[in-house]
Amino acid sequence: MIPINTPTYQRLREQIRSDIVDGIWPLGSHLTLAELSSHYQVSANPVREALLQLQGEGMVDMRMNRGAVIPAVDARYIDNLYQLRGAIQVALCREAARRATPQDLTQLDQKLTEYEHAASRGDTAECVERNRALHHSIDSLADNPLALDVLKARSGLVDAFRRAHGYGAGRLDVVVAQHRALVDAIRKGDSEAAANAAFAHSESSRLDLLALLQQAAADAAH
Repeated sequence: MIPINTPTYQRLREQIRSDIVDGIWPLGSHLTLAELSSHYQVSANPVREALLQLQGEGMVDMRMNRGAVIPAVDARYIDNLYQLRGAIQVALCREAARRATPQDLTQLDQKLTEYEHAASRGDTAECVERNRALHHSIDSLADNPLALDVLKARSGLVDAFRRAHGYGAGRLDVVVAQHRALVDAIRKGDSEAAANAAFAHSESSRLDLLALLQQAAADAAH
């Protein structure tokens, strides 16, 4: 919940980011200041400021006097992101295994169950949301807010791609097993097992996204 006294441009930033992930503003699309001002019923100034902040997160590319473009997700973007994301999450999960309390583990079990319920229904949008919530809970245990900021800022476009293209065949079952292995390693306080589980999960996510990207390109060619 965003506090009511939050400046307009900050609330708008969060809303635009959310709408990009939800597919309201598709990847690769061009957004003008006038279009956004009309859609969100605000003046151009907070729209411009929100877009500048989203540009800093990599969610949009600003165009001089032309609004912004939402970048398309390509193979290079996925490879670069998951090199970064994998390295950060390996470090965070290693630390999470050292720090997790019984109360923390109860919360992780709840997040794990919520994801598995979404996966059992094959609900892509909810799986994306529940997956992000679970990983945020795990990553937060390391008490490294700078790392969390990087992960949040650089995950939105991939979440949008996921919601648009779904998961590869059998992927949800694989994710459930990988989540369980990761939480189990944290439960045991085994930092190296947690780090290895985090890396395996990140790498398999990268490969699945690349396969989806290839399939999308093949479909478009036909």
